[in-house]
Amino acid sequence: MKKIILAAALAACAAGLFAYNPPYGGEDLFRLTHPELMSGAASATGGPLFTVVPASIAYNPALTAGVQRADIDFSGTVFINFDKIEIEGESSDKTAGGGFQAGMIIPTKWSVFSLTASGVYADFYGMNLRKTIVVHGGASKEVTDNLSLGANVYGGLYMGSGSDFSIGVDAGALYKLSSFSVFKNPRVGASLLNIGKPADYDTIGIDEKEDSSAYPSVLTPRVSFASNIFEARDWTGAFSTDFSFPFFQNCVMDLGLGFEYNNFIKLSVGWQANIREISEGKSDGVNCFSVGVSIRLGVTSKRISQTNADWEKSEVTPCLATQTLYSKIQAVSFGARIDLGLKDTEAPEIIVWDEE
Repeated sequence: MKKIILAAALAACAAGLFAYNPPYGGEDLFRLTHPELMSGAASATGGPLFTVVPASIAYNPALTAGVQRADIDFSGTVFINFDKIEIEGESSDKTAGGGFQAGMIIPTKWSVFSLTASGVYADFYGMNLRKTIVVHGGASKEVTDNLSLGANVYGGLYMGSGSDFSIGVDAGALYKLSSFSVFKNPRVGASLLNIGKPADYDTIGIDEKEDSSAYPSVLTPRVSFASNIFEARDWTGAFSTDFSFPFFQNCVMDLGLGFEYNNFIKLSVGWQANIREISEGKSDGVNCFSVGVSIRLGVTSKRISQTNADWEKSEVTPCLATQTLYSKIQAVSFGARIDLGLKDTEAPEIIVWDEE
């Protein structure tokens, strides 16, 4: 433990020797490409309603440990710049941009494996992320009924004014607590992200007068708490809160609220406060609340069941979210995931004596 504390202290001291000036949105690449992550599920505890998609491993690799069904997920985002700035001799402010995410989760008896790829094209003056594509691969496992652990490897290519790459690992844990007070099914999550080489190339940082720095920031610890707070008939209400500390030089707080009806429809609201972005950018550094909705639909496929009988009945979850980002950039994200088969809700039957 002393070695861990000493290493953290040294990292914090070393961080002060380097400039911290990522672009707006640079700490949030993966949230921007998925509607459920955009609207509150970008959390080390899976957000208010414990929403787990392949891209969730970018926030905590342990989140997928309890997944029982194979999952396929696709999403896309459109960015529309309503406050385009005309810059003489420059081409850094575009009218539109976009992003995508594709991934899968494969549970096995040894571990749960995940793979996700996301890309962003955002060549805006107010969110100068340029062109990026990042791939994560992870493995997670339930160590006990309450504790899950996970780890990722990742690599990315960043293009714009010059180009660079990133490579590294993430690690995370999720612990389910016993209910107490008004908190039902609470859980805590912790992760250490971006342990490796970040991408560093010329872009427009939070402070446009200074040279930009690498993003997403190396050595980013993240902690989270989430819980249901009411259950009334078919309704469930929940919240989550996250704190992350990019490069030990910033503090980012994420809040999420979720409401679910009859395990069928979810309405989610999320908001993020990035201290450095707000302090440097004032009103331009503040995002509006995000709002998202998803619907769970059951489907039957005899064609799929010919390959695997357990997949005859599956679930499709289309989702949609929107948020106004920096400097009046409107993001609209849409997608769907397919959970193959039905979740096993029955305990195994144990027969002590032979049936007659």
